[in-house]
Amino acid sequence: MPSSRSESTPGHGAYGALVLVQFLFASLAITGRWVLPVVPPGLLLLARAIGAAGALLLFNAVRRGPWLSDRKVLVRVALSALLGVTANQAFFLFGLRYTTAVNATILVTTVPVFTVLGSLLLGQERPSPLKLGGIGLAALGAIYLVGPDRFSFAPGAALGNLLILLGMVCYAGYFLLFKPIVARHDTMTLATYVMVFAAAGSLPIGIPAVFTTDLGAIPARIWILVGYIVLFPTIGTYFLNLWALQRASSNTVASFIYLQPLFTALASPVFLPGEQMGERTLVAGAAIFAGLGLVILAERAQRVEVPVGPGVGE
Repeated sequence: MPSSRSESTPGHGAYGALVLVQFLFASLAITGRWVLPVVPPGLLLLARAIGAAGALLLFNAVRRGPWLSDRKVLVRVALSALLGVTANQAFFLFGLRYTTAVNATILVTTVPVFTVLGSLLLGQERPSPLKLGGIGLAALGAIYLVGPDRFSFAPGAALGNLLILLGMVCYAGYFLLFKPIVARHDTMTLATYVMVFAAAGSLPIGIPAVFTTDLGAIPARIWILVGYIVLFPTIGTYFLNLWALQRASSNTVASFIYLQPLFTALASPVFLPGEQMGERTLVAGAAIFAGLGLVILAERAQRVEVPVGPGVGE
């Protein structure tokens, strides 16, 4: 007969990891401003995926970590990798060729919306009114930060907007596909397989860029920044997201994406001369943090006594 236990409430460690993830993603936006004028998007995508896959494979082998053998799990991990890394980044980078950076920043905030809708359709989670309110408040703060009045509806931007939206749907799908298995497997092992499958999926996109780019002409400082992008906004973010998914709901993990434009706005004046932080940033930041506070309160309230019975596939 199934026993019952109290499902663990996400601690400060999980929320701290999610804040760090968005800080690292924000640093990608800034370092990308220096790297992308020299390194083509396809080449950067390939460098991120292959560099991360190689480093994680080596690390998992050295630590003698567990490997996956269940075919169903491998298929789910492969689909998650293709959605959350390869397709998400490809749609986003190619979408930027047609639309504006402001459009892209606003459209990124749709990830939690798609995650909530997906979790409802799949019956994985039932977001409470408090959590939905928090997500909505944080979304309004993020949209106000980048300036909805600057959103472009030009005919040429329509394709780019659609591609970026598809990328955000893929990223939400990544969270939803991973949630059912992430608690059952080692985090580093899952991160390793995600990057291996993502690297394989990135080959058709990145290889043409390799042959059309003069790699020797890329300055050493740019390669150092590419190395940073591989280690921190790639390996670090996907590992920490997986670790947090073991401890919080997919809706909560996705909602922290609203910190990304805020951190970018706060850091840009320091690293990108000419970009200033104004009153809009402070107001938007207060709304985003208030919204995330409501999400965290809702997450804690939903952690109640639950029956423990056989899991999926057992």
